[in-house]
Amino acid sequence: MSDLMSKTLVIVNGEDFWEAHFKDTFEVHHVRLQTSKWMLHDDILFVYDSGMRIRVDNVFWRIGAIQPYPHHQVVLELIRFSGVPCINHPKVMLEDLNRWTMLNNLKELGLPVVPFTGVVGSLLASQLSPPLPSVIKVGSYHAGYGKMKLDTIDQWQDMTDFVFATDGYFTIEPYIEYKRDIRCLAVGERIWAIARNGSRWKTNSGIVDTHAISAPDRLYDYTKRVVDFLNADIIAIDFLETHEGEYIVLESNSVPGISGFPEAVVNAIVDRVKLKTR
Repeated sequence: MSDLMSKTLVIVNGEDFWEAHFKDTFEVHHVRLQTSKWMLHDDILFVYDSGMRIRVDNVFWRIGAIQPYPHHQVVLELIRFSGVPCINHPKVMLEDLNRWTMLNNLKELGLPVVPFTGVVGSLLASQLSPPLPSVIKVGSYHAGYGKMKLDTIDQWQDMTDFVFATDGYFTIEPYIEYKRDIRCLAVGERIWAIARNGSRWKTNSGIVDTHAISAPDRLYDYTKRVVDFLNADIIAIDFLETHEGEYIVLESNSVPGISGFPEAVVNAIVDRVKLKTR
């Protein structure tokens, strides 16, 4: 076995199909963030999971902030300190763990971020007048979780009772009537785009119809700005297109789902991992 073949690639919460793309290059191990334990000792990074002790030479991180775990940030910081190659770099993924950090980055880059009321302290919700319809987003969850559309006074009042039970922060945004949702996905220098229409007000939930499109010039430019700013290997930016032809950015995601994208995206990610690992 060559020296390259002896190197490990640890895939954190990744989809099963990735292993087939890397098994001829690396010794591949799947671990789960929820059950794994990590240790850096004598400048060597180890992960313990399913009764195994694995030396970590490279990391392909596939768990995003869908539901951030308490040790999510700690493990990423340990990987960062170890210097072990990781796709994306831990610094990039740490920017996603707080929704407001992510939105601040997008705003400072000049992207048209949806305006919101930000609240830290649950009791303050009762001090707000209900701007209906609106959307409440609790915490830093991706993939449509922790989000609710408010259409009526009763729903608003239930919301003020509900957020009393959370220790986190939340935002209240105006509900935007949109024509379609567009996700732009960058892998290195290449950018793809899909349009999504869902069966619910959340375009990425329920029955979702997706089709590939050419990225509109403005969205291509916005996506490139984020890639360059973060030095990201992989990044997705979600936009709403209004009926008036304007674009509003919802979020960026450094560990995006790739459902609906062509097989070329998988191949590009595989090439990127091989390029940036050792």
